[in-house]
Amino acid sequence: MTVNESESNPLVMLCSCQHELEAQSLSAILEEAGIYAVVNSSPFTVLSCAIAPGSDVTLRVPQDQLELAKQALEISRIHAATIDWDEVDLGEMPPEVENLIQQREVIHGFARFIAVTGMILGLLILLVFTAGIVYISF
Repeated sequence: MTVNESESNPLVMLCSCQHELEAQSLSAILEEAGIYAVVNSSPFTVLSCAIAPGSDVTLRVPQDQLELAKQALEISRIHAATIDWDEVDLGEMPPEVENLIQQREVIHGFARFIAVTGMILGLLILLVFTAGIVYISF
C-alpha cells in the first residue's frame, strides 16, 4: 500500500483480539485472500499469557476492503468448522513427543502428591494450633 493509497483509503479496525497470535492468524487468512491487513498491538501484549487492561490487539484493513475482509473471515470460519479432526491423519507421534508426554504424566502425578500432602500438613497445623488455643484458654 503506497502513501497516496493510504491517504485516500484509511485503515479501519476490522476486529480486536486478546492475543497477538490470534490477530496474526487472522491477518494470514486475509493475506491469503489478497487483503492487506495490519496488526496493531499494545506494549502489554508481550505478556501473551496475561490479559491486562488495554492489551487488546487490533486488526486493521483498508476501508474499501472492510466488507471483503469480513466475508473472507466468515468463509474461513465456516470452512474450519467443517473439518472433522477425528478423520485427519496427523501421522505417527515422534518418540521424543511420547517421552515428553510420559514425563509430563510423572511430573503431574508428583505435583498432585505434593499438593495433597501440603493440604494435609496445613490441616494438621491448623488442628494443632486450634488445640493449642483451646488448651491455653482452659
